[in-house]
Amino acid sequence: MSDSNEPLTAEQLERIERNRQRALQLRASSTKTYQTQTEKKIINPTPTRKQNIDSHAGFFLDEDPKSVDNRPVTYETVPIIHQTKPDQLDTLGMPCNECEMIFLTSYLHKNFAEPICDTCRERYSINDEKDDIDDEKTIRYSLITRTSAKDKYLLTDYDLDKREPLLKCIEKKNPHNQRWGTMRLYLRCQIQRLSDTIHEGKTEEKVLEREEKKIRKQTKKIRKTN
Repeated sequence: MSDSNEPLTAEQLERIERNRQRALQLRASSTKTYQTQTEKKIINPTPTRKQNIDSHAGFFLDEDPKSVDNRPVTYETVPIIHQTKPDQLDTLGMPCNECEMIFLTSYLHKNFAEPICDTCRERYSINDEKDDIDDEKTIRYSLITRTSAKDKYLLTDYDLDKREPLLKCIEKKNPHNQRWGTMRLYLRCQIQRLSDTIHEGKTEEKVLEREEKKIRKQTKKIRKTN
């Protein structure tokens, strides 16, 4: 091992000087590259993409996070209230309660305020004068006379004329004899709902009880005559 106090040779001093010069060159080159990249970023900054803000009024607003007085700009969404006229269909239509298809107008909605399209009315309806069908669900959108409504559903004149909400009906000339005056026709499904409300869903049971009472009365009369 050589003594640390021994002087360096000319070859060692030359090698040290070369290494020092190389290190200085590398440092200068690195500093120049960094400065060039920084200048490029300053000269050509990356453009920021503007976002459009929906004003909900038929146009868009450019994003502007600062106002003139350097305060944040906030946008408040105000709900649009559509005022519809009474007794008038929405221009966008409404869904049918039966098939859920959208329709603009229909016979039952116009005359009875019942949201049922004409297709479903024809499907679940019969001749208005025909009352001898047992399955009431298949004829729920047909019309029924005032007399039949009172007899089959145990309703009174008060129920049909004054009970709230008032039932809608249409008037029609009597097809059997025009001298008998006009008939009042009601929508069967509305009559069914009213009867179920008044009789607590026991309309059929009460009708059967009424028929049994009639039969017993007739039987008693026959026995008395015999």
